Formats: sequence, structure tokens, C-alpha cells
Amino acid sequence: MTADILSRFRARLRDVFTYESGPEAADAMADDTRWGWLPALSGVAVGGEHARRSHAESQARRSDMSG
Repeated sequence: MTADILSRFRARLRDVFTYESGPEAADAMADDTRWGWLPALSGVAVGGEHARRSHAESQARRSDMSG
């Protein structure tokens, strides 16, 4: 699995850095960043929100039980 991720990452970098002109490379890097990293970061944000919600719910249950 790690080898697959590394090969995909290498292929992505190779595609980004093999453009002839600077503007084409900049556009490719922007697209790569947008579509390569944002979905992963969105998952982190969703996971963080889920963790905060679960923590708040467990704290509320504890305070109800202790009273």
C-alpha cells in the first residue's frame, strides 16, 4: 500500500514539473494542490468536528451521571 501511494505521488510530481512554460506549471501545481490535498484536508476537518462533538456528548453524559 505504501509503495502504491509513493508511486502515485511520484507520478503526480512528474506530471506537474514536466511543463515547458512557467504559467502551465503554475496552473498544474494549483490544480494538483486543489484536487490532491483538499479532499484529504476536508476529511481531517470532518474528523475533528466529529471528535469535538463526541467529546462534548460524553462530557454531558458524565455530568448527568455524577449529579
